[in-house]
Amino acid sequence: MNNTYNLVEKALTKAIELHTGQVRKGNGKIPYVVHPLEVGIIVARYTNSPGLVAAAILHDTVEDCNYPVEDLEEEFGSEVKNLVGLLTEDKSMADWAERKTEHIFRLRTNQDAYFIKSADALANMRSLVEVLKDEGALVWDRFSAPKDKKMEYFKVILQDTEEFLPKKFLEEYVCALKDLEYSEFLEKKTGFGFAAEKLGFAES
Repeated sequence: MNNTYNLVEKALTKAIELHTGQVRKGNGKIPYVVHPLEVGIIVARYTNSPGLVAAAILHDTVEDCNYPVEDLEEEFGSEVKNLVGLLTEDKSMADWAERKTEHIFRLRTNQDAYFIKSADALANMRSLVEVLKDEGALVWDRFSAPKDKKMEYFKVILQDTEEFLPKKFLEEYVCALKDLEYSEFLEKKTGFGFAAEKLGFAES
């Protein structure tokens, strides 16, 4: 228990350190570190593995913070290093679709890494929906791919993982996917998402 706590706490500290000064693309106001922490929380709800939770928290550190893989392995061990390696996109590939396709092929070799990627996608969808409620469809212009391509990508992740991820997680994922797909109808904030808005249960 103590070792588990220490590894996850260490990952939290490292993520906060490495992501300092970065902000999310959505509205440019939210500190970036909020995202990996949210991914870590999602993963922690479905696994008792400290390695998976630590990798979830650190999943963007090599890709976005130039954190050396050698340092990652020395500080967190080979399991975390291998998972983060699989979660790291090849940024030398300039084309968004090609880069995502190559990454998907690598993720298909490891269910643990793909689970973390699914949690990453879930967190991203939820964040996008919130920003879209505030700012509208112009938010899509801040990203490297249009809405239809992003939706296709999120759906591929669902199709690839629905056979092995927990049912409850998949339900959360599908709900977020639907909220994002119909985001143009989300005209005001609600804690209940698209279905509540359409049924007339949105907050007044």
